[in-house]
Amino acid sequence: MYFLHFQVYRMDSTMNALAMAKDPDAAFFKRLEGLQPCEVSELKAGTHIFAVYGDNFFKTAAYTIEAVCAKSYEHTTEKLKEIEAQILRKRNELRQFETEYRKALARFQEVTNRYSQEKQSVDDLLKQRDSIYASFTVSRTVSNLSNGSTSTSRVLGDDSKGESPSEDGSSEGKDKSAKKKWFNLNVKGSDKKL
Repeated sequence: MYFLHFQVYRMDSTMNALAMAKDPDAAFFKRLEGLQPCEVSELKAGTHIFAVYGDNFFKTAAYTIEAVCAKSYEHTTEKLKEIEAQILRKRNELRQFETEYRKALARFQEVTNRYSQEKQSVDDLLKQRDSIYASFTVSRTVSNLSNGSTSTSRVLGDDSKGESPSEDGSSEGKDKSAKKKWFNLNVKGSDKKL
């Protein structure tokens, strides 16, 4: 208990504990909100009676009351005034800074969300591009194989015609079909070169 001729403050830590439970980030900003002004009281010259209230029904209790003159602590009381004034200024600064911080945090979260959306969008576009290229390559290979098998079947058909004897069984049929096959292949090759 202090009887000083100026305003002093007490720190109520329960407010900070409640803020911590609700929002740990806000606990820092609410830390100085627990600073509550005490009643300004000072002792004047004269006789004073102090009573100590307590429950001593089950057990007796002993109290020691010590009185110290504030005049001997003048330097300390000046320091206390200065530091509590700084704390009050800091509390006001923190109130303003909290609004700035909340705005910046909201903006940061917005930008972070946009970053993840843009990243996902780019990844999706690249996957689509890759799948289109892959399907183009696969369908082209399949079409080449189907064209190749058709041309191969033609060649095989020509071979089978060439190897089979003609209806009359003469070897002239074989020679004609072989010449025909050879001639057709060269014509196709010469067309591709042009």
